Amino acid sequence: MEANECGPQGFPELKNDTFLRAAWGEETDYTPVWCMRQAGRYLPGQGQGLGVYSLGKLGLPRTFSAPVAPQRPAVNLLCSHCIASLWMLPSSSPTSLLYPRSPPPGVTGWEPGRFLPHQALGMEVTMVPGKGPSFPEPLREERDLQRLRDPTTVASELGYVFQAITLTRQRLAGRVPLIGFAGAPWTLMTYMVEGGGSSTMAQAKRWLYQRPQASHQLLRILTDALVPYLVGQVAAGAQALQLFESHAGHLGPQLFSKFALPYIRDVAKRVKAGLQEAGLAPVPMIIFAKDGHFALEELAQAGYEVVGLDWTVAPEKARDRVGKTVTLQGNLDPCALYASEEEIGRLVQQMLNDFGPQRYIANLGHGLYPDMDPEHVGAFVDAVHKHSRLLRQN
Repeated sequence: MEANECGPQGFPELKNDTFLRAAWGEETDYTPVWCMRQAGRYLPGQGQGLGVYSLGKLGLPRTFSAPVAPQRPAVNLLCSHCIASLWMLPSSSPTSLLYPRSPPPGVTGWEPGRFLPHQALGMEVTMVPGKGPSFPEPLREERDLQRLRDPTTVASELGYVFQAITLTRQRLAGRVPLIGFAGAPWTLMTYMVEGGGSSTMAQAKRWLYQRPQASHQLLRILTDALVPYLVGQVAAGAQALQLFESHAGHLGPQLFSKFALPYIRDVAKRVKAGLQEAGLAPVPMIIFAKDGHFALEELAQAGYEVVGLDWTVAPEKARDRVGKTVTLQGNLDPCALYASEEEIGRLVQQMLNDFGPQRYIANLGHGLYPDMDPEHVGAFVDAVHKHSRLLRQN
């Protein structure tokens, strides 16, 4: 597999394919690293002044020539750290891309918004400061499924997303790869039923117990929407894909095997087939199921090249359980970035020793928190590059 193959015609040649080679299981000279979090929630100055806004109203620009809201350009925030954080379309425009320094050992992630498939299916989604996504009219009864649009039309509804991905890929000028994203069916379902975030997911789990057939129907609808959405991201320029099953831990082994894992597998299988049918080169796919450690073996065999780990999983035990057929990604406790830079370096060194030098992508065990110091994020990235090179020399 040539990790630096050109995507759609007109994209600059990729100059740094370390992340892609690690994802495909090829040897690398150092450990690639990236962090999960969109700039609109993490970087200082991003998304300020927006207040409560609707993705449907804010996420449909005809062009991407100016920021959506007044903000300090993100290019000035993390460029010294050779890391490109995630950003979400409604809170920042491609004019505020995060470019790593040159030579760029990092990787850029672009998140079109986990909730845009909801919007395309006809559900209103608003972003509330301090609260996050909110669904004013959640799904409460089985008959509410009739409100949803045909999932096969999702890709056509989200053309502006694909346009933004293409522009992002072009603006990167081949510096680093571009990652596309989506939430997994169960995680998307929880927001649609709960109406927003929840500490228990009790309403969504009630559906699983009281309306199992309707739950499967909804999960199939979401899968049918996700497949063209992800294929469309690759067609637009994404060079890897990550599927977030952020709420895996709310299920437990039995419910996960019944209501999450089959759709996780189906997404991978159908996206790969869709890429082939569209004449597109395959891209590595990552599955990140937070708190889904009980299903590591199953996730490693679900059709993804990379399995992301949260910080509650011991790296050595994870490798023993999944073998060497997949690349592992993770998994420093995000709160470790509150430590001193010296302590961050020590923790990174231990993490790298535990994971080993190959078939590994460094990351946090979840996303960055809004109050984290960008300088400490930079210390994390620099420590990964420094210690991973030393590890390979020994």
